[in-house]
Amino acid sequence: MLRPMTPVLRSKTELLNILNAFHQGEYQTVIDTDSASFSKSNAVQLRVLQLRSQIASGFAEEALADIAHEKPDVPDFKAVKALALLATGNTSEALSEAESLASASPENATVQVLGGTVLQAAGKTEEALALLTKHQGNLEAYKTPNLLSPSKPY
Repeated sequence: MLRPMTPVLRSKTELLNILNAFHQGEYQTVIDTDSASFSKSNAVQLRVLQLRSQIASGFAEEALADIAHEKPDVPDFKAVKALALLATGNTSEALSEAESLASASPENATVQVLGGTVLQAAGKTEEALALLTKHQGNLEAYKTPNLLSPSKPY
């Protein structure tokens, strides 16, 4: 007999399919996901994955426009903005944003991964690794140092 999922377990597993789709390159699936079915605790992470999917699909300008409508004080969205700026060729502004985030929100998982990616792409490998090593069980931050590539920083 199956027991119903507890709210804590449901919260941890509802992003699993979306995370898998993102890492398998199924970006349109991620973009098209309806956020209404997600808990508030996972809404930011879902939106981050949707924006990253836009960037990875070649729509960084559109992602920047969408980020402008998000909460400006959320470090996760600032980190996505830095990645989008990098993808549009605005490396200096992306680097400035990433350095600011690395200083202000070094414990944020999205800042670690995306900020680290921007730092590496800008040639600041030591700073990128220093930021990424601050992770606490974040598998994406753990694997990113081995995958950093200036040619596809998504």
